Amino acid sequence: MKPNSILCLVLVLSGVLSGCSGMRNRTSADVRHEGALFSNQEAVCLKSDDPARPWRLKWALTEETWNTGELFLTVHERRSAISPDYDPESTAAIFVKAGGKLKLLKRLEATEHVSHFLKPTVVWAAVKGEDREQLIQITEEYYGTGHLTEEHVFTTVVTPVSDLKFAPGLKLDEVEFVPADALFKERLAKGEGVWKGVTSTFTGQGLYFDFAIWKDGDGNCCPSAGKVAGAYKLERKPDGGLRISMDTCKREPVQETE
Repeated sequence: MKPNSILCLVLVLSGVLSGCSGMRNRTSADVRHEGALFSNQEAVCLKSDDPARPWRLKWALTEETWNTGELFLTVHERRSAISPDYDPESTAAIFVKAGGKLKLLKRLEATEHVSHFLKPTVVWAAVKGEDREQLIQITEEYYGTGHLTEEHVFTTVVTPVSDLKFAPGLKLDEVEFVPADALFKERLAKGEGVWKGVTSTFTGQGLYFDFAIWKDGDGNCCPSAGKVAGAYKLERKPDGGLRISMDTCKREPVQETE
């Protein structure tokens, strides 16, 4: 995170968390209404429909957009109603700063007792033959020993301010994401499968992935058949949207010590 982003985050959170318990929040429906404006406090102090299970801020980060303002991303968690001591509920949100307010661009809801959101990532990635595009990665991880994941990826798009009720002129487009193992399956031998989930790592230097392969005879206990690592490519689709899919990969055997 850049120094100016850290400073902005401190200002956003300053004095907000300490006042969460006493504030008069909006209704849950209002808080989840995409396109609405909220104060810093309303974005951080998410209202719960169950006073016994308040939402608690787990992650918050800011990131600059392309000459249009600043993004503010949050992840909140609260105790599960099904199993209070395990597998908390989770929700993620993407805001853009609009004057002294925050405009909600997107809210994601994880399935109760099934999944939760990891820390969001914001990077600039190169599109073949074009300039870089800003990507927002929010990984949804499913509970259990499998550590299976689902990627929610968006790109920021500048729009004419006159087309929106509130400034700034910014919206999100969803990026099509093809998990690396989906394209690698045709290379697997009979009796092989992906062991646990694919880890997709987005950085300013590139979009990478890795996963392991197991053999049926091992009962899905360990990555006995090998490991795969590689890079994704970001490309423009005919309809103008973006797609992320496997570009390069390398399979290596598992070492005896692993």
